[in-house]
Amino acid sequence: MGTIYSCGTCGSVTTDKGHLCKPIPAKKVIACKFCGTLTDDPRHVCAPKLVNLKYACNSCGRLAPKRELLCSPSPITKPKKAAKKPLVKATKKKKGASKKPK
Repeated sequence: MGTIYSCGTCGSVTTDKGHLCKPIPAKKVIACKFCGTLTDDPRHVCAPKLVNLKYACNSCGRLAPKRELLCSPSPITKPKKAAKKPLVKATKKKKGASKKPK
């Protein structure tokens, strides 16, 4: 993969700086192996990757699927799925609003 340039004026991104009016070398951009998103953040965590991660390091914050890969591991607590409630709607009666036949 060659050098990536972004335009300082309009923000366009390309590998050929001759097509930009003010080319600036961009940060190193990588594609996530799990979701395909282009990112320059090496700490990118996407939903498919999060499924495999089970531990976080208490000292540096790194995430890992195994305890052995961290210096001070603690389990990641995943949110529990809420129990499905029945779709019964409660109705309230208004005081004094009862209709009596005449």
